[in-house]
Amino acid sequence: MAHWATLSVSDMRGKWIPVMVGLVLLALAVGTVVWRGRRHPVPPPAAATAAAIAVARNEVTLQGKIRPRHITGVAASVPGFIEAFLVEPGQDVYEGQVLARIGAQGLESAREVAQAALERAQEQVSQAEAAVTAARMELSRAEADAQRSRMALDRAERASTRQQTLFREGATPRLVYEKALKEYEAALKDYELIDVTVRTGRERIQGGMEEADGAKKIVADKMRLLAEAQGNLSAAEVHSPVDGYVVSRKGEVGGSAEELGDELFQIATDLYAMEVALEPKAELLKRMAPGQPALVLVLDLQNAAMPGVVREIKDNQVIVEFDSALPAIKPGMQADVRFKLD
Repeated sequence: MAHWATLSVSDMRGKWIPVMVGLVLLALAVGTVVWRGRRHPVPPPAAATAAAIAVARNEVTLQGKIRPRHITGVAASVPGFIEAFLVEPGQDVYEGQVLARIGAQGLESAREVAQAALERAQEQVSQAEAAVTAARMELSRAEADAQRSRMALDRAERASTRQQTLFREGATPRLVYEKALKEYEAALKDYELIDVTVRTGRERIQGGMEEADGAKKIVADKMRLLAEAQGNLSAAEVHSPVDGYVVSRKGEVGGSAEELGDELFQIATDLYAMEVALEPKAELLKRMAPGQPALVLVLDLQNAAMPGVVREIKDNQVIVEFDSALPAIKPGMQADVRFKLD
């Protein structure tokens, strides 16, 4: 009996030893994990780490849109409603190119009326000049005929005078004298008729020239009216005053162009002179100043990084200017601007 009890106790001790060892090992493992967790905390998110590094380096990055430094505003020359847009933002334009048309009632009709009036006046000039030319040709023939008739008249007059003298002296028959007299009278009548034709021709030429001069004055007046009508019609077209790049356009077809002023079109004249407008928080704004260097990173283009400088600070905006070296950089692109603060 005592032997059985002794064996039982011994057996029980042999069973509990492994259990105790396992508990000790488990406790050691738990303690190790806790100790390692305290020594190596869970790392923060990558963004927080980057922000911490940026702050540690006194760097800050702000984002804004790229815009040109040199812009020309274009307005409509005449009041009216927008009839059509002929270019879109993002297009290159040349000086004199038609950008839009402004509907002005009656301008085209006025031009057509002026054109028709000018054509009628020019036709009158042509007719008057043609009449003068014809009259001069007729006058030339009449003057030639008058010269021949005058020569014939002079011969007839000399013959008649001679026969009259001879007849008074009884040295020629009456029939010969009367024949010479009739020939003279016929030559005189013929000359007088031709002379009337010559005078009439000269009068026609003078009148035709006066009519042509009057018609020419009418043509000049009609040309002036046509030029005014064409000028008004041309003014109803909005032309680009410069070579450049259309940055923006305002208004709608059918809307008033006058109220938009020179914001109807905005044209950049130099796509290498750019800037970025930024709006930093107040605590950052206090740490910035004109002349401060910056680095401009164009997000739409890889490896596009250019040095910039703060040009001015106005109305809580920081304007950073930079010179673009890439034609691919266009107004409206997003850019990161990086500063190193003191």
